Amino acid sequence: MIKPVWLMQPLFFYSIKFGDYIVEPKIDGWRMQIIKNKNIEFWGRRLEKNPDWTIKLSYLQFISKFIPDYSLFDCELFSTKGRNGIPSLFSTHFSKPIIYIFDVIYFDNEFVGNKPLIKRKEILSNLKLPEPFYIVNYEPLKNLKSQFLKYKKENEGIVIKDINSIYEIGKDSPIMTNKWQKLKNV
Repeated sequence: MIKPVWLMQPLFFYSIKFGDYIVEPKIDGWRMQIIKNKNIEFWGRRLEKNPDWTIKLSYLQFISKFIPDYSLFDCELFSTKGRNGIPSLFSTHFSKPIIYIFDVIYFDNEFVGNKPLIKRKEILSNLKLPEPFYIVNYEPLKNLKSQFLKYKKENEGIVIKDINSIYEIGKDSPIMTNKWQKLKNV
């Protein structure tokens, strides 16, 4: 049985060494994990606060039909009213949810966090998900400044990720890694 994990965290951008990197949008939402054993669970990232959102987001259970059992996805919960509309997703439904999936840690009863990021992205690319679930688009890092300017128009910034990075799960708290670095609007 898969339980919630301490999600890996990016460092604030400081430098990039030689290597292969991708760039993806930094969405200003609430970090979330989708876990499917036999049933779907939705959890926030702050495990010390027991952020079990399963009942509050029960209307999203239909995702169960589109992902295999014993899988865990790293996501960002967002809303049609932006970050400020996220609390309404748990009660009044003033806004509608948007869930951006950007990584997979377990898939079909296999721990895939030890695979390079690019392989995990391939797993995600094969999923056919209904709205409001979306796989986050990414592109190779080519020009940091122009890609940042492009993405910051509609997002909080960018996350730069080493395509060979594994997914590091902390035992008592999140692991921050320089394999993932965020560059945000200031």
